[in-house]
Amino acid sequence: MEIMMKDITMYFASASVSLTNVFQDKVAAVNTYTHIHTQSSALIFPISGSSWVHSGKGKFFVTPGKVLHVNAHNSLHIENCGDQDFQFIVTQYQIAERFAEDLYDDAFLLRLAGAEVYESTVIELLKMQASPGAMVELNRRALFFKLIQKCVEGARDQQLQSTIKIMDQVVEYIEQNYQNKINVTKIAELFKLERRRLAYLFERHTGLAPNTYITEYRISKAKELLERADLSIAEVAERVGYEDCFYFSRVFKKITGLAPSTYRRKKMTGANV
Repeated sequence: MEIMMKDITMYFASASVSLTNVFQDKVAAVNTYTHIHTQSSALIFPISGSSWVHSGKGKFFVTPGKVLHVNAHNSLHIENCGDQDFQFIVTQYQIAERFAEDLYDDAFLLRLAGAEVYESTVIELLKMQASPGAMVELNRRALFFKLIQKCVEGARDQQLQSTIKIMDQVVEYIEQNYQNKINVTKIAELFKLERRRLAYLFERHTGLAPNTYITEYRISKAKELLERADLSIAEVAERVGYEDCFYFSRVFKKITGLAPSTYRRKKMTGANV
């Protein structure tokens, strides 16, 4: 199951994280693959190229802008799948105290808008790695926390933008298919979302529950059709997705306060509706 962004945020907010190592590596396009093993959990920051990273927790496609969290228990098989070197920086870290629900041993991706979110910070961190002294160590710790913050905030913002786009697509789908038999379950399956999550996101996006939005959009279209004298009430009901004319009339009256026939008569006579 995909790890939720709120769980990732909570993990990094509450875990006592300490940086243990930073190194840079690459998988040349001509060699196609390499293996690495981290001594602790780590974040992999792609700088250029693309690859498949195989771990015990799954297979991940990574490119600049996708930060991969991996654990310490598995060797990573990194397979270059592009026509240029896959270059990346690894930051290994440990946490002071382990809890059963923490994400230290999990593998997951943080999807960001692009590598510019983290590139300058992680390169600066790499340059500081070999420098000695307590002040450098203090700066290194602070920079690592800044790096994590940038990535978590960037992933959250990217997820928000992605959610807005999906919800816009859901609205468009409803407005193009309102005449058909559509419901929240079918829409959730189509957009590969859990039903309750779709309902929650949709209501945050539009201010209405999905079923309410479908109903109100159908009734708004029914109002337009009722102004046409050549269509019967039953034909109007069918055209806006209702097989049962009597049920359509009840829904129409509940929303508008008028029966469809009364609404039509008032519109035809120019009375206020």
